[in-house]
Amino acid sequence: MKLRHVSPALAALAILVSAGCAAPEDDTPAAGGEEPTAEVSTLEKDDAIADMLPADIKSSGVVRVASGVSFPPMEFFDTDNTTVLGFDADLGKALGEVLGVEFKFSNTNFDGIIGGLEADRYDLGLTSMIDKKERQAKVDFVDYLSSGIAFMVAKGNPEGLKDEMDLCGRTVAVEKSATGDIVADDISAQCVKDGQPALKETPFPDQASAVQSLKAGRADAVLALDLTLAFNVKQDPQSFEVPAKPFGLLPVGIPVPKTNPELRDAVQAALLKVQESGTYDDILAKWNLTDQALEGAPINQGK
Repeated sequence: MKLRHVSPALAALAILVSAGCAAPEDDTPAAGGEEPTAEVSTLEKDDAIADMLPADIKSSGVVRVASGVSFPPMEFFDTDNTTVLGFDADLGKALGEVLGVEFKFSNTNFDGIIGGLEADRYDLGLTSMIDKKERQAKVDFVDYLSSGIAFMVAKGNPEGLKDEMDLCGRTVAVEKSATGDIVADDISAQCVKDGQPALKETPFPDQASAVQSLKAGRADAVLALDLTLAFNVKQDPQSFEVPAKPFGLLPVGIPVPKTNPELRDAVQAALLKVQESGTYDDILAKWNLTDQALEGAPINQGK
């Protein structure tokens, strides 16, 4: 994924943005559409990597995963409102196969994930969390994707929006407290600074509602991470398009408590194994995320 030219203020904003996806309550309806039919091969346990796990996880055979399950294609519920689908679900399964344990997902509010890790309610997070320097004070990140900020419009781009500053004065739908919400505030401030009208920002409790508002003609655009917007376009190409390249490269990571370096190192080794096997590429292709690939499983790459 390449960065396009943006103003220094917005470039700095995009690198510094601290957001992910605010999770719904457990009774939130399924979102994200049907699961792609592509098959992902099963991996065998790597005894040397599995031996790196902390003793309590070896004993239980379970990694407790915190996730905000409302952000397709990363994580969303199947129609049974119980089964977690998405890139993160498939990656968790692959990591668990290498480590010989089950990655058990729990739906939780995004804002409470790091606190839950610190309180030992969860072992790690798989939830599209941006690796940001200030978060590294409490958790270490094993980075596994790159993402950027983008906006989606109705098919045919009837308003001719080609740059983030074209959003000035437009009605922009966002998921409340997520990346798009925060970036919209700063784009709006830049609009006013440049003598243009502010964004007419419309926050929604989840990403699916923001997308629906665009489809219903109640918004001119949806602002969010490019990885979820690419999925929306793939699911409904007759209704949506992303008219411009993403801006502001952001690493997405697996947060692990600072107090558990054994688990961090085991997850990093397992992720490298998943990448080397080709399974990582298969999962990326399955969920239309090949452009967001990040090789090497770096630790704490966020700025």
